[in-house]
Amino acid sequence: MKIPAKDTPCAWKKSLSAAITTPATLGLLALLLSSCASVSITNLKRDEHFAPTAPPLEIFLMPFAVEDSALRVDRKGRDLADFKAGLKANMSRELLERLPAHAAQARILSPDTKPPRGNYWLLQGHFTRVNQGSRLLRSTVGFGAGGTKMESTIAVYHLSGAKPTKILEFETTGGSNITQGIGGIIAVPLSGPMAFTSLYHAADGIRSGVSFDTARTAREITATLSEYLHEKNLLFERPPISPKKLGVLRFDILPNSKVNTPPSTTPVKKTASP
Repeated sequence: MKIPAKDTPCAWKKSLSAAITTPATLGLLALLLSSCASVSITNLKRDEHFAPTAPPLEIFLMPFAVEDSALRVDRKGRDLADFKAGLKANMSRELLERLPAHAAQARILSPDTKPPRGNYWLLQGHFTRVNQGSRLLRSTVGFGAGGTKMESTIAVYHLSGAKPTKILEFETTGGSNITQGIGGIIAVPLSGPMAFTSLYHAADGIRSGVSFDTARTAREITATLSEYLHEKNLLFERPPISPKKLGVLRFDILPNSKVNTPPSTTPVKKTASP
């Protein structure tokens, strides 16, 4: 009987090596070894019957709406009112900083101001859930304990007609999720030096919070509009960015991968003007 050479890999070793290098496995490892703090979009709907021929001259932003019932924060009375005002102001500021670079010029409108008609867009948002979580638990226990959560609904209207036309509608969801805490250092015997990334994630848990979720949400809102304009060939000199879609693993960002995720084309129902 012929004995295989010592340097000949066993079949199971070859199979294991092949499995580890698949895009799906690499993606899973990337998720497990990195902080999972993120925001994604979901339930994206578009009016496929509306075909813009030019980018909007301006995007008007209404301050986001939010009810007390949507908030899970340790504030009451005046402190709660200040928190809500700051939450709305931060979102408006984040969008004002991002939209001009990747979509169109933007301006904030007060709730009592009627937007003009013409080649303009109107963006309205509503916070449906804001959970501030616990910085202490995020930075110590981690792995979901004390996690933040922010969810919102977004509607974008085109103002060229007699009545506003809803061209985009989607939701955002995300937060600090399963970010590690400093407790992950106890995993040193199992994962070696990789466990010390918990120190970084502990610091991230301390500095993360509602303000970071607001910035991430604004980024995904901007990216959704940018992708829409890019598909219509209306971005021109602005660099396009793509949103992170809930439940869609971005294989295109992994090594040697050429997989592209097609955009959602779910039609949006035409509704009454805002």
